[in-house]
Amino acid sequence: MTAPSRENLAAREAEIKALVEQDEREEARKLLFDLIVSCAQGGDLKNANRLRDWFYEVDPMALSDIIKANEIIEEAMSDSINEQFVQAWAGLKQVLSDEEFTSLYHSLEEHQVDEGKQIVKAGSKLDAIFFVTKGNVNVICNCIDKNVTVKALESGTMIGENCFEPSCWTVSLASASPVTLSILRQEKLLELYDRFPGFEAKLTGYYEKFNDIRRLLKDQGLHRRRFERFSVDHKITFQTIDKDGKAGERTFRGELDNISRGGLSFFLRIVKRENRRMLFGRRLLVTVQQEGKKLEFIGTVAAITIHDFQDHDYSVHVAFDKQVPEDSITPLVPPVQEEQQWTPEEMPEMNDNSGTRDKNNGG
Repeated sequence: MTAPSRENLAAREAEIKALVEQDEREEARKLLFDLIVSCAQGGDLKNANRLRDWFYEVDPMALSDIIKANEIIEEAMSDSINEQFVQAWAGLKQVLSDEEFTSLYHSLEEHQVDEGKQIVKAGSKLDAIFFVTKGNVNVICNCIDKNVTVKALESGTMIGENCFEPSCWTVSLASASPVTLSILRQEKLLELYDRFPGFEAKLTGYYEKFNDIRRLLKDQGLHRRRFERFSVDHKITFQTIDKDGKAGERTFRGELDNISRGGLSFFLRIVKRENRRMLFGRRLLVTVQQEGKKLEFIGTVAAITIHDFQDHDYSVHVAFDKQVPEDSITPLVPPVQEEQQWTPEEMPEMNDNSGTRDKNNGG
């Protein structure tokens, strides 16, 4: 069956709308159902879904027809999945329900990439997950001004780094052969989250099978950070900075976790997903009170990562506008405790009973 042309579709929709205005809802319902079937079986799934949603306005009580229309659309969506995609993502198909897998497929954008092309540049906004359906993609890290290919993605692997939360790419991607990529944009990802309550946990869990870049860098003795990062523990306040460089009147509180000459991160409780997305990319004025002194740092939120899912605690990563002098962060870094050195005379006596407690003394 061929889907209706744009002109034919518009004419039939106008006819249905006129019947609704004349309160001829039964006839309108029949014509709408037939039009949905024509679109679905003709491969025009976008309009089939749109018309299905219109059904609720035309005749919300026609539940049997609405359910049947849904079944026809779902069957058409399932039948239209590319066999190559099914083979490449057989593992993911086992994790997701049939409806989730079908909806994921129809949320993707397919792109063909020639060999030797840059796909993603490190530092760009991370707004998609990449599914490699065919070919090979090199994952490239900048390690102290040297580009290193850390791994190669093959068919059936995915990468999105921290796409599940707002962030930027910390790696670059380049095609090592002709590649078929299926791209899931962040807005489509959120739609799937809303539609299927368990989808986020399933996809995140499956993605972790491929999220091994940090481990690979560590195994190869490679480092991406230009400056040493120090673990710290201080209360901080921060304000957003507008486009004119003026700090907002409202002050927020957080807990400083680490700092370097290039940036810092702090913990913040954020319950609503939209608030995390609003904070990403904003310039902040971060203030730390230390022994009567006020230390201020200005930078841009480069990533927001989960710290404690249950308590909605997130780690907010801020990249400074410019490198700060080492002496500006030294007051925040706790002194390194020297390991105690024992002389032979001071060495505690050890015997066979060491580490045991007298059962007559509360043991």
